[in-house]
Amino acid sequence: MREYEQMIEDFDYTEQQMIIFAHMSPEDFENTDYPRLVEIMNARPRNKRPKTLWDFAEDLDKERR
Repeated sequence: MREYEQMIEDFDYTEQQMIIFAHMSPEDFENTDYPRLVEIMNARPRNKRPKTLWDFAEDLDKERR
């Protein structure tokens, strides 16, 4: 039972943070596609994403010029 209570409080805390920092209403949050919301909140700008091999090769090419 304790794990279930922890999970519920984790979800409530996430909702609290979205209400405070993302200015969402409780209804908006509860009606949101949660997995998609997590993807959105974890998105990083391009300069903070891991580079592909092609990006790395392009950077090396730029350094040689």
